[in-house]
Amino acid sequence: MSTTTYSADFAGLKVEFKNACNRILIKAGNEIALMIKENFLNEGFFGQHWQEVKRRQPRTIIVKTKSGRKKKTIPCAKGAAGKRRILTGDTGNLRRSIRYKVTDNKLIIYSDVVYAKIHNEGGMAGRGLKTKIPKRQFIGPHPQLDKKIKSIIENELKKIKL
Repeated sequence: MSTTTYSADFAGLKVEFKNACNRILIKAGNEIALMIKENFLNEGFFGQHWQEVKRRQPRTIIVKTKSGRKKKTIPCAKGAAGKRRILTGDTGNLRRSIRYKVTDNKLIIYSDVVYAKIHNEGGMAGRGLKTKIPKRQFIGPHPQLDKKIKSIIENELKKIKL
């Protein structure tokens, strides 16, 4: 073979590799965003359950009856609010805000909702920072994400024809 044949082979391989990298980033972005959205359905971060919300914790009240007073346990919030999943709120905007973007061979998973950071990391919030928000992580590094990314990379690299 001549040197021009080798350079043509490497040029073709370079193009295939660049295309594979782009496919990897896009597929990984889709899969990671889906996995993170599942955290909201499972009310935890990959098996680590979030702290329960007060609105769903039962409370005991005393009810007057004809035979006297009785203790009765009821949910703290009534109706849908007492049954709604953690971090979904009335709208579910936080879960729907999970996005990804690919720039300069980087994959960025993010939420553009202003209150996402305080829920993910915990801390003080509200007027005068008087309300303590517990950490309920839904986005960030995790071994399950690493495993999924590794699988996507391996599958895409197998498609490159040498």
